[in-house]
Amino acid sequence: MKIYLFSAVLGIWLLLTTQGAAFQSDQLSIQVEGNGPDVMLIHGFACSPEIWSGIVEKLQSRFRLHVVRMAGFAGTPAPEPIPSSCLDTLRDELLRYIREEKLNRPVLIGHSMGGLAVMMMAGKEASLMSKVVVIDALPFFSLNFNPQANSEQIKPQAKAIQKYMSTMSDALIKVQASSVIGTFTKGQDKKDLLLKWSMDSDRKIYAQYLAELIAYDTRPELKAITCPLTVIYAFDQTMPISEASLKERYVSAYAGLKGTQLTQINDSLHCIMWDQPEALLKTLEDVLSQPIAN
Repeated sequence: MKIYLFSAVLGIWLLLTTQGAAFQSDQLSIQVEGNGPDVMLIHGFACSPEIWSGIVEKLQSRFRLHVVRMAGFAGTPAPEPIPSSCLDTLRDELLRYIREEKLNRPVLIGHSMGGLAVMMMAGKEASLMSKVVVIDALPFFSLNFNPQANSEQIKPQAKAIQKYMSTMSDALIKVQASSVIGTFTKGQDKKDLLLKWSMDSDRKIYAQYLAELIAYDTRPELKAITCPLTVIYAFDQTMPISEASLKERYVSAYAGLKGTQLTQINDSLHCIMWDQPEALLKTLEDVLSQPIAN
């Protein structure tokens, strides 16, 4: 009887200590929803994981969703100290999460800057994941403004932007953010929400992430990605670029990785999960349903 009692107590103690060893990070937090194969959802710059709420609702009955929240954005405290490279630290912390939580080769889905993050993760340790999905992101953000740009050219400009933003008033930040957010989604309620998330973000981490996003070029890392990569991008007639030119921009940018699957979703701006939720969900379900290579 004493042996059985001891075994029961030991089992309870091991359960409690295991639960107490949950993943901890100053850079991010992760909410787990649902059951099934592992899928990670990584939001974009100055956003909240709430942007995935519709996707989570539809997928959580069939997948175990790991919904990432970046520290410092949308009202969350910034890490102290802020790392010298936010993007590299984000990549490494997400990879650490996969290893420590023993995820079984998750599918990575990233929107905007989150798309950049999943490419960085796959470029460093592709064996840890089964598939990568990038939503409306180029491997080098500055290609949106200059197709001939390179990282070394952009770095001085990015640093100047970071320094300038640190001195801007909240009123001026709001004006500039509002002008950009107007091109992100069609619904005014969603524009208001994006603006709120932006204004509620920590100014220092906002400025540093933005500077890094502008200057970071993942194209040299694409050749190291050995798992399937799907890129979903938006097109709308109101965009200041033709449909053919936008497609060529994506084809050229991802030329370094053979077999990249490019999918265009029409009548949508940057936040496809809001402007065309059904089309995005169908595309994601098509990707998730495809067999995983060993």
